[in-house]
Formats: sequence, structure tokens, C-alpha cells
Amino acid sequence: MPKERYKPEALQAALNDVKNGLLSKKAASKKYGIPRATIQFRLSSKFTRAERGPPPILSKEEEDLLEKWIIDCSKKGFPRRKEDIQLSVQEFLTQNNRPNPFKESLPGIGWYQAFLRRHPKITQRTAEAVTAASTCVSEMDIKNWFSNIESVLSEENVLDILKNPDRIFNGDETNFQMCPKNSKVLAPLGSKNVYEIDKGKAKSAVTAMFTFSASGKVVPPMLIYPYQRLPSAIVILSQTIGASATVIMAG
Repeated sequence: MPKERYKPEALQAALNDVKNGLLSKKAASKKYGIPRATIQFRLSSKFTRAERGPPPILSKEEEDLLEKWIIDCSKKGFPRRKEDIQLSVQEFLTQNNRPNPFKESLPGIGWYQAFLRRHPKITQRTAEAVTAASTCVSEMDIKNWFSNIESVLSEENVLDILKNPDRIFNGDETNFQMCPKNSKVLAPLGSKNVYEIDKGKAKSAVTAMFTFSASGKVVPPMLIYPYQRLPSAIVILSQTIGASATVIMAG
């Protein structure tokens, strides 16, 4: 049987448009470049399964539970990696005395990629590490902080500071891990920010503090190194940079 020359995403979009009454079968065939007979067959009761090859090792219900676990873990700040999914499936099959056709009983990259195709709600992303302390700050905490600052400025009769963009600054820090995690994590499709609570030591990175004024002025950055005594190479670099950056040790 010849392989289809259209993408599965295009076929699914065509089927959805026909099911929702947005397009006729003929119009959907022309728009997405898919044979009308294929669309008609996929919508008929004769069609059962689109996947080639043997059926998945886990049932649809079991894979749906695995998908939900992955999404829940990501929302809580503990996104799962490919290795976590493979080991979870291996453990599940072993504990339930289920047949395990995988090489060395561990699902391979082929099964993993097929699982992602079957569950388009999940995608691979690079996580941004945050400390456990940062995750405890709520939206209400932030609003209360700004409210308290405004009250203090009002009591000191300097509330006019907020009207001068040269006197309003915003700062944020970022860290550059010395041993970065190269593997990607799994997260819900479309999620804008994917965070992972860092379980390692906070001093395993170089921290850079950047500050900007509301008028667009840039304050020289502050660099914090995890050393009690700076290496000679960094000292030389700091002397070369001069006053364009502040260097601090956090040993």
C-alpha cells in the first residue's frame, strides 16, 4: 500500500472542518490536498484505526493517565523527562505482570516518539530552573509588596518619585549553571513558561543581576560567583571590565 503524501495534521484538520460543518468533503479535499475518498472513508463506520503496525503496549486509558500525570507534574514545577516516562512504563509492566516486548524491558525512542504523536497535548521544552523559595511567592504577596511600597512613599511625602521614570528601577537576576541540564522536559503544548524547581545547590551557578530604569537607562550588571576566593582568571577579567560590572563572591 503506497504511503500517504499528506501530513496527519492536515488530515485531522480536514476531518474536523467537515465534522464541524465548516467545509464540505469536496472543499476540504481541495483545501488540504487530501483525496475526497480518504476523507469519506475516515468519517465512515468502516474506519477503525489509523496507526500502522502493532497496537500500542498500553491501552488508550492507560496512556491517557500517563498523559495526565505528565501534565500535572509540569504544572507543579516537576516536569518529567524522556527517561522518566520510559522507566515508568517499564515499572508499570513489571508490577502488573504484563508482557514486555521492549529490548532490555525498557521502551525505546521509537515508542517514545509514537507516544508523543498519539498525545499532541504534550511537547518537549527546555525548562527554566527556579529555586523552591521562589515558588512560594504568590500573586497576592507581590501585590501586597507594591501596596506597602506606595504606602511608605506616601508617608515620607515622596510619592512624586513614581512620576519620574529616571527614579524607577526594575531588577531581575538570572543564573548560568556550571553543569546545565541538556535534556528536555515534557510540558503541555502551548505553555509559555516551563519551570523546574531546582533540587541542586543554589551555588552551582554564576548569578547575574541586571537593573534598568523606566526611562531606559542600564545599570552596570552585578555578577555573583560561588567562590570564597576568586580564581586569578576572573580577577584579570574583572580588572579588564573595570567599572562596567560589580563582582561579588558568595562563598
